[in-house]
Amino acid sequence: MRSTHESQKEDNRVPDLDGIRGIAIWMVLLLHIIYGFTNTPVYALSNSPGALDFVPPIIQLILRHGWLGVNLFFMLSGFLITGILLGSKDRPHYFKNFYIRRVLRIMPLYFACIIVWSILYRGFGSYFLLSLVFGANMSWPLHIAAPHGPGVLWSLAIEEHFYLVWPLIVLLLNKRTLAIVTGVIFLGSPILRLAFAGSVAQVFIYMCTWFQLDGLAAGAMIALWARSAYATKRSSLRIAGVLTGCLVLLTVAGIPFGMQEPFSVGSIAFRNTQAYLGFAAVFVLVVAYRGTKWTAPLRWRFLQLSGVLSYCLYLVHLSVGDGYEYLLDRFNIPVWFYVGPFGAVCVRAVVMIGVSFAIALLSRKYLEQPFLSLKDRFTEAGPLEPRVQATVALSASAEGQST
Repeated sequence: MRSTHESQKEDNRVPDLDGIRGIAIWMVLLLHIIYGFTNTPVYALSNSPGALDFVPPIIQLILRHGWLGVNLFFMLSGFLITGILLGSKDRPHYFKNFYIRRVLRIMPLYFACIIVWSILYRGFGSYFLLSLVFGANMSWPLHIAAPHGPGVLWSLAIEEHFYLVWPLIVLLLNKRTLAIVTGVIFLGSPILRLAFAGSVAQVFIYMCTWFQLDGLAAGAMIALWARSAYATKRSSLRIAGVLTGCLVLLTVAGIPFGMQEPFSVGSIAFRNTQAYLGFAAVFVLVVAYRGTKWTAPLRWRFLQLSGVLSYCLYLVHLSVGDGYEYLLDRFNIPVWFYVGPFGAVCVRAVVMIGVSFAIALLSRKYLEQPFLSLKDRFTEAGPLEPRVQATVALSASAEGQST
């Protein structure tokens, strides 16, 4: 079974990006498996009392930051989409090719999930209608209830909004101006969040498109750098050092303002910025050192598989957990009684991971791949100087990512 690199020859594949996607999806999976069913007002389902007492605090701290996997997906999307668009600016049918290929990649599975969800999750018709027009992230301000599992569609909505406007911006601007625009977006997004942090609910800031553009902009900036004469291993080390320094300065400067506290104004405004500075430092190094021994772990087979299946895994995993919990409740099966509270979490983890991967593999073969095989008819990359051909391969390699 081929991955999403079907239009690339094997020597042009850059599997390192699949590894990054694999890390991103596992951050989200582990967060939701462990904490997606905790006893909070957000979730109706709950872990048994004491279920997480055996998990060391440092591990819990790491797992609780799994939400940053979505931010990593945003940055990946900004990188790959900008690279694809830059590589196809001078070719005919620029918009047609881009949007048809996006539709073939995203829509079959997206709408299949909505159809299935609308049957299984009764009473959420308004949410699914909103999702049909990629408005899931606006459910909260519209006072439309979102079901637990399908609630993941909010991040897909942000990416679809990005796909809608970014091709026109890339077409109209030269690279220098585009770099300035992406820089303004990256710096302006946390300022915008800061301006509204005291007057707008945190959930709205977290889910609203215009508050979440800095990750996409960061990826776009890296794509511009990767296609420039400055994309060398030496410059990547310098850039990574500067980004790391900025991350340290921001973190230290934010301590007096409570930036490390989850619901503080500083956290709402700049926590994403912290993540993107760290992610970008690693990302530029991966781009520069792709295929070397330094990035070898990203090419491990399991990470590769996780990255290739990440889109479907992201969509279905919480719903699989919902189904598991529903069956336990429906048939009154006290798993915790037999294996203990922590064991019950482990059993749920095995079920969610196993079933989600099975669905993703079946979806890949019988739903997604038949549509993906049509993408070669809509070529996106044109003749390029040798200096940037490897970067086009990077963009094509990452093209399967949409979350």
